[in-house]
Amino acid sequence: MNGELCAHEELAVGWAMHSLEPDEEAVARDHLPTCSTCQATVRSTEEVLAGIGGAVRQEQPPAHLRARLLEQIEHTPQEPPAAPHPRPAAPTPLRPQPRRRTGRLLLAAAAAVAVLAAGGFLGVRVTQLSDEVAASKARTDDLNKALVLAADPATNRALLRTGSGTDAAVVLSGPTTAAVMPMNLKPNDSAHVYVVWGASTKAPVPLAVFNVRAGSTDPQLLSWSADAHKHTTFAVSLEPGRQAPPSPSEVLALGQVASA
Repeated sequence: MNGELCAHEELAVGWAMHSLEPDEEAVARDHLPTCSTCQATVRSTEEVLAGIGGAVRQEQPPAHLRARLLEQIEHTPQEPPAAPHPRPAAPTPLRPQPRRRTGRLLLAAAAAVAVLAAGGFLGVRVTQLSDEVAASKARTDDLNKALVLAADPATNRALLRTGSGTDAAVVLSGPTTAAVMPMNLKPNDSAHVYVVWGASTKAPVPLAVFNVRAGSTDPQLLSWSADAHKHTTFAVSLEPGRQAPPSPSEVLALGQVASA
């Protein structure tokens, strides 16, 4: 699963997602024709994005987006980028598309309302709308990061199931970052926290904690490390308090990394 690395792969992902600044687009445009690793990254990212259509353009990700992303995760081949040829054929030029700035437009609209508002109520409501837009943008950013993880050949994917066979969550484990996508986990309160465990060792190792909000379909990004990425079996539990205990009180779901 480990392919040849390139320092510009993040730019390649941004190119495929049409999210680069003008100066970054210029660097990517010059680099892509000469780098087979970044060409493979662009293709892989576009394959994942094609499966979710235009969903990420919405400020509030729709409820069905999680299911469609999970489907892409299950069918995305975990193969390293193709080895470079001595004289690679020049790829078809990629045209950067105009980026959508829905979040900025909403913020501008909120600012205009603030100027027109004469009463305190409108001012408060404008602040609330701005906060909602910021929160929505953060959720969209998290979704984009999860998509990058899903498109990366170095990412391990593990579907966690309960003892009865119910799909509970998906863990995306990368070398330096990870995400968990709740499927059938109940929302936790402030007195409890979910814990992701590395179960490849004799004794489970706590790797990260996360929360599940009521009605949320968003992936939760996790603090991760190279040691966490070494695990090929993961588990999840719900624990009292806000920190992971030394051992799980009860494993709710368990799963192994999918084979390539």
